[in-house]
Parts: sequence; structure tokens; C-alpha cells
Amino acid sequence: MSFDNNLEGYNIVKSFWHNFWNPNIGNFSTGIPCKESRDGKFSCWTMGVVLHAVAESCSVYRDMTRPITAPTVSACTCYRNPKYGAYAVLYHGAQNSGDDDINYDDCGHLVRGMIALYEATGNQEYLDLSKELMRFLMTGVVEHQKFHVKGLKWHISKKYMASISNCVAASGAMRLIPHSPPEEQKQLYEFAKLCVNFIWELMLDKGDNIVMDGCAYDSEGIDRSKYSYNTGNTLTAICLLYQYDKDPQWQDKAKKLAEAATDRGKTLFDRDYDDWGKRYWHGPSYFIQLMIEGLVDYLITFGQVAPESTRKCCENEILRHVSYFRKYMYDPSDGLYFCSFDIYKLDPRTYDRYRKEFGGHKNFSPGEDDRAKTNGDINSRPMCKSLIASAAAAHIFFQVARIFPKMDPVPV
Repeated sequence: MSFDNNLEGYNIVKSFWHNFWNPNIGNFSTGIPCKESRDGKFSCWTMGVVLHAVAESCSVYRDMTRPITAPTVSACTCYRNPKYGAYAVLYHGAQNSGDDDINYDDCGHLVRGMIALYEATGNQEYLDLSKELMRFLMTGVVEHQKFHVKGLKWHISKKYMASISNCVAASGAMRLIPHSPPEEQKQLYEFAKLCVNFIWELMLDKGDNIVMDGCAYDSEGIDRSKYSYNTGNTLTAICLLYQYDKDPQWQDKAKKLAEAATDRGKTLFDRDYDDWGKRYWHGPSYFIQLMIEGLVDYLITFGQVAPESTRKCCENEILRHVSYFRKYMYDPSDGLYFCSFDIYKLDPRTYDRYRKEFGGHKNFSPGEDDRAKTNGDINSRPMCKSLIASAAAAHIFFQVARIFPKMDPVPV
């Protein structure tokens, strides 16, 4: 049966608005404590993912989505600290009342969403907010004290440089270039190259071409954790750089990342299965959304010149992962999706399918992403949806629709 990915993205946006929007406070909230929620309100990171999903919905279903765009932006400004033109980690009750607990990656997610919303609506306010955020991001550049490589900090006051801060800021800067005058374009371009260079020089594991997480800028220790969103959004940033300057170095770098991201023998996949056909990316949907975006960007940018094997691997992984996501994480009761791609962490029913359909042998291990944040043992906590996972699900389908507007789900 043919499946409309844009329509599914819109339906998710409509469902998460119905489930999480609270008109009494003019913001999103939840009565069930869940991922990225504090006292019933959500984090700035969540708002960045929501903003992007709403923007994508508006670009495809403008008339139906336009009424919720202004309220969503207004909700985001409850995190804004006007002193910096940046956004705090946690919700504050009034607009422009954010504190000094500010992450650069949160602001990077917001700027990408705000630019997308400007492109969907033409509202100058959203472009102005995007530019304000980008000016803040550019203030976060530091030089690593041991390696002497410049890059973007993770937090306004903490000594850490994260891959995710650098790649989302770089991709945001490149997306802002078409809407900026020539003198600003050069600054944005140089900033994006600096951020990508930090990742390539220090955070890329040259052994497998997977991006690592980050490092303190006064230490030689590197957090070698490998999450899909770091590799995925670095791929997006590199594709945008190539679209702008046509430098052939980006084509080679993008190919390395795309091939590493689709190699089922590498760490981004759950390698618990001897049968490689049963291996899927592990982790939460709010990470994997950026991996899918990166592969879509690669196909759009380099699909005509990429080796056929690389192109097919990218197409196959996109199709099989969105089919897997739809089959195992979709909840027909509310039209939303659970978060974890590790299906042995969902619920007993899905765990039973994991044992029967995958021959999996891991023990049932409920994950925090899909459980209420309540007291007691995690096994006794009820399952619940989160706003960040819901918005990430919408982003997944909207991104897939850029190359497969309609598709036949592949066997999983």
C-alpha cells in the first residue's frame, strides 16, 4: 500500500498539537512527566524540534498549519534571554525571561527551525529572530587549549565543545546565507567552515568515519560516544557547504560520512544480530531524525555523482528505517510514535515481537525515553509519549518525503 510521507508528517503535527498544546498558558505542557519535560513544561531543545516540524508542515500544508505558527513562536520566546538574544534550557513563565543556563546546540536547533518557518511563511519577524540567534552563536567560538583548533562551545559557561553544537550551528549558518546580504554571507560561510573543521579535525574517528561526541576545551580527553545525530547533521552541513562553494573536498567528506552511516557493521547500528538484514540504527528518534535528514541531503546534493552502491545504500537505509519506524513505533490510539528504535525497550508486546521476528536475545529493558518520569522502578512506570519524540517523528516523515513523497513500505 502506498504511503504518503508528507501527509503522515502533517498528521503527527496535528496530533501533537492536540495532545500537548495548552491554551491556558499559551504553551506546550504535559500532565504526564516525560522525556525533556520539567514540571510539566518542555526544554528548549524540544522547542527547536517542534519549531522545525511545524515549519515543515506549513511548507506543505500552509493553510492548515498557518494558525499554529505564531503561537509556536510565541511559546519559544518564553525561553529567550534578551541580554544575549539566546534561549535558556528550561521554560520560564513569561516571554523574554530566560536565564543564563544556555546551550549553543539548543539555540542551533531553534535557528534552523526559525529559518525554515520564515521560508514557509515569509514572516520577517522569524528571519529577524534567526539572525539574532546566529549572532549569539558566533560569540561562542573558542580555541581548544591543547589541540589549538577553533570550534563552538556547548554551553555559555561550561568548558565543553560538542559536535552537535558545531554541526547544527554550521547547518543553520548555511541555511541563513540565501537570506543575508553579501557581507553577512561571507561571515556565515567562514563560521560554518570553522565549525565543520573542528568536527573533522578532532571529532571524526578516522578508523570508521563516525563522528564522536565532544571534548572539554582544556583537556585532551575526548568523549568517544557515537550518536547518529552528530554524523547525520555534520553530513547536512557539508552538503550545504558544497551547494554554496562547489569545493570538491566536501564531496569526498560527504561520501565518507554517508558510507559510514549506512554500514551495518559499524557502531551506529544495533549489531546484536548475526543477520545483517535485521540491523537498524539504535537510539532515540530525536537523534535518528538528523541522520535521515543528512542522508536525504546527501542524495539531493550528490545523488547524480555518487557511486551507485553508495546511493543505493542511502536510499535503502532511509526506506527500511522509516518502514521499521512505522511498523514498531506507531501507536494508532493517538497517531503518535514512541521514541526508541531499540524495540526491546518499548513494551512487553513489542518485546515479544522482537524475540519472535528478530530472534533477539536481549532481556526486556524499558527505556527512559518512553516511560513516565515518576517515582518507582522503571518497569512499573506507564508508557507515555513525549513532545520531542513526536516532533522528531514528524521531521522524519517530512524529510523522507523530500525524495520519496509516496512510498511502499519495505518488508521489515
